Amino acid sequence: MKAEYRMEQHYAVSASGHLVHIAEAHLSSEDFYCPHCKCRMLKKCGTIRSWHFAHDYRYQNENVCNCSYESYLHAYAKLRLKQWFDESPQIILHYQQKYVCKFHKNCKWLDNHSDVCCTYKDKSYNVKKCLTQCLVEENVKLGDKSFRADLLWNNPKNPQSNILIEIKVTHECTQKKKDSNLRIIEFCVHSEEDVDAIVNNEIRENDTVRYYGFNPQEFFSEESVSPKFELAKFVLYKNNSVFARSLCNCQNYRNRRPQAQLEVTVKYDSNIGIINNDSSPYTEISIGRFYNWGLAIANNLHCQIRNCYMCSAHKYDYENGCLYCDMKNIKIDTPKIASICETFLLNDEFGYKNLEEVKHYAQLNPIDIWVNSHKQLNGMTY
Repeated sequence: MKAEYRMEQHYAVSASGHLVHIAEAHLSSEDFYCPHCKCRMLKKCGTIRSWHFAHDYRYQNENVCNCSYESYLHAYAKLRLKQWFDESPQIILHYQQKYVCKFHKNCKWLDNHSDVCCTYKDKSYNVKKCLTQCLVEENVKLGDKSFRADLLWNNPKNPQSNILIEIKVTHECTQKKKDSNLRIIEFCVHSEEDVDAIVNNEIRENDTVRYYGFNPQEFFSEESVSPKFELAKFVLYKNNSVFARSLCNCQNYRNRRPQAQLEVTVKYDSNIGIINNDSSPYTEISIGRFYNWGLAIANNLHCQIRNCYMCSAHKYDYENGCLYCDMKNIKIDTPKIASICETFLLNDEFGYKNLEEVKHYAQLNPIDIWVNSHKQLNGMTY
């Protein structure tokens, strides 16, 4: 037999069919065989090289000549993984569970509705609880197709839970298998140490471990998915109080205020302010402008609202940051005193101008308008 130029083989199969390491085999009187070509193996337990098995040259045949380290490694990995399955009380498989925001189907805040707000969390389970046996080189039928698995972890009573195990030494899992929707775990193996790493650790998908056909159920959850968008809300209460910086998010903005007449909600960023996808003419939208929009919407919806900012006599002192009444020549402490003011005069220009701004904004930006009476704003898209 020609000299072998191979990496050392430290495992062989005993006459009784067990995979044995050279450290255990050197004192045994049993015969040992190559896991791949079945050739009888010699135990090399000298003092110069590390102990290993070598093919016995006296049993040379075609199979032995074609037995490479890669073919040995593939056969050894199958037997080692089967032994691991048969002897282990548990084999922990980790996977990523997908959680999808339960509001994603009707979410108006997503810029691209093909995007879905989701998150992945690490989950695990013991495959030995549902899979009962490991078969070597087993055929798996799927409709009129048949696939041969290096190993099949299965449960005859529940074939839906079966897992095909593929050992990649030189050739990866075929594309047909990947596309079959069968559950497959592919282990990439280049040495005996790689197999040791598999059996000594829990299974996680990484550069050397690939999952195919694992499609865990998507869970729709508000609690598990962090809200993607921050929102600002204009709220008009029944007592005529108004707030235009009530912060919320895309998940809880539907939690309506029981005493509210009207709620208007838009996208908001604490660093930027109100989000506007338009470049002109209303690039920057202040909370003050948003406040006026809410008042105009409330008036258009015939809500019970009288506010000094809507009155023709109001004047705002930007230098001192306060509101004045031109008609009474007094400083206004709260704009809701308009509800009891006998000189209140609605500024029609105020309503028209702000409604036009809102309509323009709503053409390119999502906006949510809710009223207790469920009235709708005519001519506006939102």
